[in-house]
Amino acid sequence: MARKSFGALARIAFRSLARHKVKTILTALAVAVSVMVYILMDGWILGMNLDSRRNIVAYETGAAKLQTKAYMAQLDDKPMYESFADWEPYAEALEEAGYMAAPRFVFAAMLYSSEGMAPVECMAGNAADELRVLRYGNYVENGRMYRGGALEILVGDGTAEKLHLGIPMRPTAGEFSETLALLPEAERAWVRGLYERAGRNEGAFAPKEDESIERFMLKKTASSEERDRLWRLLAEAGRMDARLAVTIDIKAPSEEARRYPPDGIRHLYQMIDAVVVGTVNSPNPKNNFNTVYLPLDVLQDETGLMLEGRVTELLIRAKDADDSALPGKRESAAAITAALEAQLGRPLPPELGIADWQFFSRDYLAVSTGDDVSTRIIVFILFVLSFLGIANTMLLAILERTREIGMMRALGMTGGDLMLCFFIEAGFIGLIGAAAGVLAGCLINIPMVNQGIDYSAMSAEMGGDIGYRVAGAFRSVWHWPVIIGAPIAAALIASAASFFPVRGALKKEVTESLRFE
Repeated sequence: MARKSFGALARIAFRSLARHKVKTILTALAVAVSVMVYILMDGWILGMNLDSRRNIVAYETGAAKLQTKAYMAQLDDKPMYESFADWEPYAEALEEAGYMAAPRFVFAAMLYSSEGMAPVECMAGNAADELRVLRYGNYVENGRMYRGGALEILVGDGTAEKLHLGIPMRPTAGEFSETLALLPEAERAWVRGLYERAGRNEGAFAPKEDESIERFMLKKTASSEERDRLWRLLAEAGRMDARLAVTIDIKAPSEEARRYPPDGIRHLYQMIDAVVVGTVNSPNPKNNFNTVYLPLDVLQDETGLMLEGRVTELLIRAKDADDSALPGKRESAAAITAALEAQLGRPLPPELGIADWQFFSRDYLAVSTGDDVSTRIIVFILFVLSFLGIANTMLLAILERTREIGMMRALGMTGGDLMLCFFIEAGFIGLIGAAAGVLAGCLINIPMVNQGIDYSAMSAEMGGDIGYRVAGAFRSVWHWPVIIGAPIAAALIASAASFFPVRGALKKEVTESLRFE
């Protein structure tokens, strides 16, 4: 018998699929589920990672930072003494080179209110420069951005809620009564009208100690004018008063270092009285929890941090940067350094350096990469299980068709033809299942891309720390290489899964196959 053409073998494979409809459908369904899950998980993880990276750049770091190399080496400790002065020429040179720069002094502190305390990370800067480089200022939920010349602070709404600062957004019945008691009696009825009952703390993320506690909620219909009036009333009642407790670290001169063992660092303790003027609720939970923003100019003298013009960093971003995209080559550390040095006409001092956003986010990037790998391993296991099902289906099919295989071989059909025929049959099962999985995955992914999954309640209960720099909703993306490649990969892997069962059948003698019952 002459070797059969591919078309003839494909027709034989199709007839075999039609004769074994139930097995074909069940096996294809297993492939479809695996492909659907893979598409959904891949798009979801990619979407969270992309959003997180964009949020880190847009709300935390900018594209890069100029710092002392000694500060970079001790980044987690935030050494105040590794700051630098005379930063203005670098900011001006960057401006001339097509970049924006925002000076900052970063330090750790303890934030006190009348209701409690919390450790915070303080970002002291110039409001105008901060608003150019970063975007958190666009998300001042209540109040306003801080202004220079006064000890005004902007806090994350999570911290404000925890310490009873700012406007209470979702107070318990007891907290609401305490807030009303602070206000003039003539204003209490008006304030009550701004809130509605929100029921009780129920659900998977309600803390056990707060279960069944009645809450109120500020009405979504409350206008900005009403919120501003409420803010003023609360500020007059002292709710916005706060205090920062800071340990000022100063490196003593070499001749005095021995007086400050073990490292020659002086530690001075400072209490700074401040007023909360606004709360932030941005798409990045880092801004919303345990972060305080305040003006840089009020920290220069002995009533502040005795900075005397020093900063810990310059945040850098290109003037034409696109917030929807991650920084490109022009915003790399090497490109910014080259542009800055060309504008200055000299190299940067050896004690200074520029690092890009990835350097300052390496802890997050390492964790997200680990999460990505572990999730893909789980999805890969699903793939393995589904394609083991294909191998099992092919094995059963071959056992049931042993006599048929023997007859075809006796009539002159070669082992290669039979192998190819079963490859085509398994490949069709994989292709049909993958096509169904892609269709189902895309249909489910449409609302995931447009609306996402709202997990704000879970985020609030976890203090904003969910591992990703995303607040409010997880949104998926369309990952077209995976969507297009999934059917091809499924067909190839399904074909490969049939190799060993077919190979085992072809090892039998033709006479043995014909006698098989």
